[in-house]
Amino acid sequence: MTSQLRIYTINRGMMDEWVKLFTESLVPMQEKHGIEIDGTWVSEDDTRFIWIRSFANLEDVKTKETAFYGSPEWTAVMDHARSHIARMDIQTMEPALYPLKRGDGESCQLRIYTINRGMMEPWVKFHTETSVPLHEKLGIRVEGSWVNEDNNQYIWIRTFADKADVKAKEAAFIGSPEWQGGGRDLAFSHLARLDPHPMRPV
Repeated sequence: MTSQLRIYTINRGMMDEWVKLFTESLVPMQEKHGIEIDGTWVSEDDTRFIWIRSFANLEDVKTKETAFYGSPEWTAVMDHARSHIARMDIQTMEPALYPLKRGDGESCQLRIYTINRGMMEPWVKFHTETSVPLHEKLGIRVEGSWVNEDNNQYIWIRTFADKADVKAKEAAFIGSPEWQGGGRDLAFSHLARLDPHPMRPV
């Protein structure tokens, strides 16, 4: 499976209009062409629209994007749709642990980790075998994880019930014996940069 993480910076004051246009018009158009929308979120500060869509493989991406972007339906709304968007950041990625499995929760985090050169494989092993089980033990749902096509960023999403749940469970995670007893140092030895993005599902 090949997925795309698409982060759109939306023009100020246009988020509600964009979400309505996207959910009511753009999603059905893409689904008509067999493009699977895995999830949609809005950043906590209401500036970015974050979504993931998936394809069977890179050839499927090319085929379906050609059909979608060449369709009369898209051509008819293209300029209007793009008038909402200040910037688009798109990454192609492959599932690392599992593809997205949406759960219930009002508070989500997209976490983009830049991994030190040559350390992606041991990082994925650490995250899969150590970090995710600790998250699950503490009731933090990891919804999906991916590696980008440049093999230098690990992208994952976790979900909490609400903001209070985020605070309580992050404190429990950081204070846990597993994290304090070596997990933290091992994790940070792999990471060049951490970029967390608080968001809520649409």
